[in-house]
Amino acid sequence: MKRISGFLLFVFVLFVTSYSLAEDKAFERIQKKQEINCGVYVLGSIFGYGPDGKPTGFTADLFDEIALRTGMKVKYTEISSFATMFEDMKVGHYDMICSPLLSFPSTMMKGLPGTFIAEDPINIYADIGADLSGITALDQLNDPQYTFVGMDGELGGIYVPKLFPKAKLNMLPMGVPPSNMFMDVQTKKADFVVLSSLAAKAYEQANPGTLQQVTDKSLVPASVRLFFAEDSENLRVNINVVMEEMKRDGTLDRLLAKHGLKD
Repeated sequence: MKRISGFLLFVFVLFVTSYSLAEDKAFERIQKKQEINCGVYVLGSIFGYGPDGKPTGFTADLFDEIALRTGMKVKYTEISSFATMFEDMKVGHYDMICSPLLSFPSTMMKGLPGTFIAEDPINIYADIGADLSGITALDQLNDPQYTFVGMDGELGGIYVPKLFPKAKLNMLPMGVPPSNMFMDVQTKKADFVVLSSLAAKAYEQANPGTLQQVTDKSLVPASVRLFFAEDSENLRVNINVVMEEMKRDGTLDRLLAKHGLKD
């Protein structure tokens, strides 16, 4: 019954938006193929692959549920670079960004944010073995003795030059997976990594006892959402309706809790 009612709701909104909004290329592709091509990034319990090669994690479970409620198939395409992900989406490399993404000015100015999923403050993390006893305030990190790791278009690449200009920044090359940032911290090539709370929880789920938050104070308050191309208002409206139904019936909270992403 849930699948039927969700599908009818999707069809109703599809009918309304198809005639009321501008051309939506991603939505047209989905209608034609009956398949959502999801842009994803691999990170702990947010998204990954099991021993059998099948997608696992919060994103996979979320879009299994969306597929059930809409009748659409889902395929996954890995995001090759945070710096170019919105341009890649714009040219049709994938239809939408399906792994939760931070909603803050750098992302909101490049794409359409979907409905609210969860609060997700931005924090600074270090290796669990690092001695942080002398660090009591974030401004102490603006020092040449400290090294951050980041990527172009990612939190470290965005915030470190602005907030900690005196510190060093190891910028990883485009195309490498986000997990390489954690490797730099664990191998002492960098002291700190800038992460959202959700990303840190996801990494800790797969790698327990490896990270510690540097101070109790967060850099920026933020939330996480799914993201759509600038011309994808039709697709956003339809996915938002399904997401709101999942909030209403408790499915979204259950999936967040299942993957250790809920406080």
